[in-house]
Amino acid sequence: MNIVYIGTKGFPFGMAAIQRQLLIAKGFVLQGNDCLVLSQFGIGNKVDKIKRKGSVEGVNYLCASPISHRPSNFIIRSLNKITGFLLETFYIIKSKKSNTKNILFTARTSFLNTLYYRVLSFIIGYTYVGDINEALGSTDGASINDKLYDKYSQYLYDGVLLISDSLMNSYSSHIPKLKIPVICDIEKLEEIDEIKLKNNSILYCASAAYIETLKFVLEVFEKTNKELDLILVVSGSESQMQIVNKLIEQISKKKKIHLKSRIAYSELIGLYKGANLLLIPLPEIEQHKARFPHKIAEYTACKTPFISNNWGEVSNYFNKDNCFLVDKYDIDAYVNKLNNIDFGDTLAYADKAFQISKINFDYKVLSVKINKFIKEV
Repeated sequence: MNIVYIGTKGFPFGMAAIQRQLLIAKGFVLQGNDCLVLSQFGIGNKVDKIKRKGSVEGVNYLCASPISHRPSNFIIRSLNKITGFLLETFYIIKSKKSNTKNILFTARTSFLNTLYYRVLSFIIGYTYVGDINEALGSTDGASINDKLYDKYSQYLYDGVLLISDSLMNSYSSHIPKLKIPVICDIEKLEEIDEIKLKNNSILYCASAAYIETLKFVLEVFEKTNKELDLILVVSGSESQMQIVNKLIEQISKKKKIHLKSRIAYSELIGLYKGANLLLIPLPEIEQHKARFPHKIAEYTACKTPFISNNWGEVSNYFNKDNCFLVDKYDIDAYVNKLNNIDFGDTLAYADKAFQISKINFDYKVLSVKINKFIKEV
């Protein structure tokens, strides 16, 4: 098959969304397909040194716009976006191959983009397949775009990959669909060295956009009676990070908190391995039932135990035998669980979670399922 994968802006650099995209694309290549990851334009700064065209871990990628970073000049930036849109269409048409099945594969994008790709794929002869890993239309203050996408996008795809039971249930039975959970490259992660930490440490990693969950983590840390350091790996806009720093300043244990932002992927994985426990609290709302945090695949592959609550996809793969599972999203429940964990006796939990990861989350295993599915769409 020939697959053009419409890329998340900024590919190949980024965390969860781009890591998932990279792993799915690696799976396409592993199964013997031609695959090009194509994005309209880059979002990084010039100093990020994103090449317009290249290959990463065996996956070819191309930024359609002439300038692969985000120009600081408004006029140039606007022209670059328009040119990127036009050239993306040109490259989709140019990339079509004869005597093979052509797939236009996309991550979740705007409703208008989805509608455009549907029409384009129909006209030039691509099978249109989407990878959907969240539902945003039901959240408070959801945009019209997200509401339209969640309600109507299922009628625009020829087939979809969905990350959760919640999404599987919300999509029509008339559209071919396949559940694909979080994904990791176990072999790659095993090659990254652990970062040794001086003290017993717990780690929380998330976007600064999830500010309410960060407040939850800080309050849990404040209340625990264990001697611990808290490593926060949080990235966001300048204004978001100002809020994060203010929240940390209000904590009496602030000297025990180590904030890291925009670190290299190898450092992130090294910290995952070096921490005693990884935190992933899930607010019990529909948004978090529909999604499945990518970092759970990385946590389990790193053989570090994690603590979460019994909500959404977590309960489909984990129980109190293979992770530190809290019954509900509640500060006191988390504090009580954390206070009673013996960090010297967590290896069995980590080993069992690792086995779950090998069977369910490794991209090599999932690539076989995905390949079979899109062949049959």
